[in-house]
Amino acid sequence: MNNKSGPWQSIAEAFQARRAASFPAKWLVSEDEISAVRQSTTRVVDLINKWLSPTEIEITSLDATALAERIRASKYTALEVAIATCHRATIAHQLTNCLTEVFFNEALAEAQRLDEYFQTTGKTTGPLHGVPVSVKDHYNVKGQYTTAGYISYARNPKKTQDALIVEIMRQAGAVLYAKTNNPQCMMVLETVSNIYGRTLNPWNTKLGAGGSSGGEGALLALGGSFLGVGSDIGGSIRVPAAFNGLYGFKPSARRVPTGGWECTNTGAESIVAVAGPLGRSVDDLELFFQIVSDAQPWLKEYLLGFPWTSNMGKLPAKLTVGIMVWDEVVMPHPYITRVIKETAEKLRNAGHEVIEFQPYEHKRAWDEIILPLYFTDGGADIRQTLAAGNEPIHACAERLISDPIVRPRDVHEIWKLNIARDEYRAEYLRRWAATAERTGSGNPMDALICPVAPVQGTPHGVKTWWGYCSQWNLLDYPSSVIPAGTVLETDKYPEGYTPVNDLDQENMELYDNSMYVGMPVTVQIVGLTHQDEKVMAVTKLIDDVIRSASS
Repeated sequence: MNNKSGPWQSIAEAFQARRAASFPAKWLVSEDEISAVRQSTTRVVDLINKWLSPTEIEITSLDATALAERIRASKYTALEVAIATCHRATIAHQLTNCLTEVFFNEALAEAQRLDEYFQTTGKTTGPLHGVPVSVKDHYNVKGQYTTAGYISYARNPKKTQDALIVEIMRQAGAVLYAKTNNPQCMMVLETVSNIYGRTLNPWNTKLGAGGSSGGEGALLALGGSFLGVGSDIGGSIRVPAAFNGLYGFKPSARRVPTGGWECTNTGAESIVAVAGPLGRSVDDLELFFQIVSDAQPWLKEYLLGFPWTSNMGKLPAKLTVGIMVWDEVVMPHPYITRVIKETAEKLRNAGHEVIEFQPYEHKRAWDEIILPLYFTDGGADIRQTLAAGNEPIHACAERLISDPIVRPRDVHEIWKLNIARDEYRAEYLRRWAATAERTGSGNPMDALICPVAPVQGTPHGVKTWWGYCSQWNLLDYPSSVIPAGTVLETDKYPEGYTPVNDLDQENMELYDNSMYVGMPVTVQIVGLTHQDEKVMAVTKLIDDVIRSASS
């Protein structure tokens, strides 16, 4: 690349120009038409099909599981699927700025190779044979750059080796075709960087797509991907899934390989970052974990040697589900509290037991444990990486690492924080176990339903409360996200509601029903550490209950 040692603006311009040149001209919508669309509506998710053929729409409307089945049945070839996906991804990017590295030519060549193998042998290469899979930009992909949202990283050469999770996807037959945008410093819930710009929410382009896997969220919401590989240390899979109306899953630590990703704060282990999927269905999420497990990644990376053992169809006939409408820190917007309550009622009507769950000191957990452990270096690694690229810091990241709680900690302070973490984990587990005293079965609740965030999407540059996701990273509880409803015109705060603190006041002031009406609303489903398969099965059951009640 040229200009790799020049001013940050020159580097950003060079990378954006290279990306623009990667799209086939025949698939691009004219800039005048894109501009007209943006002036006419902020809900671009409804428009993308106008530029696609009926067959392309048919192919890209499937989930990964169904698509893989149709390729195996010779309904579609891998090549025609790749063409349809790359075409749709091109338009999705023009509408939302969701892609970073674009390598369609390699994808089409790989799809053709897969077709030839299938035609010659009558066999597929794996469960994802011919299924296009996108990956978040901070994962290494052979032959591509990894910027992870940093100008200084853009000065590094192209990667010569895939990240392990990318290697596993390829071995399963997936077709890699693009990497997706993530924010500067990663530790924010909006996707914007100096190198690639801001990713927009396809349901309302005045809002962010979430972070840090926001590019994945926008691309999937617009049908430009079937399965996305994201990462999560405080909500970075779940928030983009929520803001874009998708399915997502944050596993327990060390269930999925993370080797071969690049970002600041790598090596910090007090709260462990995890890899996981964003998809279009619960079936897609489970398929991802089964593929990872079948590859036995614990023989290549330090992971838990737990083969994925599906719990689908093995749950008791009657579940006990806890409901936490809010965490007593920030009251979610009224469409979120309504949908959670409606989900609880649907479960009751389906014969399941629903109990209220009392949150335990979530604000103290954030102030005294989570935020200090996220930045034991006081944010030095982030600031040094920004300085190396001579680039400015974005507002949300600046607000986060400028918090007075964030400061360098010595070894003994970190040890004490780790002790506080483990004590808090034990205290929370006891409260979870104590729900057995209130259940009909005499057993603790099977899972907890709660918000993903206090808002369905934030205006650009606004930092929202993380606690609904980061809480479960601290506890290392697996959690999923599923669509569960829609924002209605009638949604409003309770009459006379008084915010309980400044954070709650900020969130209430963000509420403008006209910004959110018609957008999807999601819920989060949480379970105990290492009970990932159970959480997945519960997620499937709840998803089925919601779909059945809505039909």
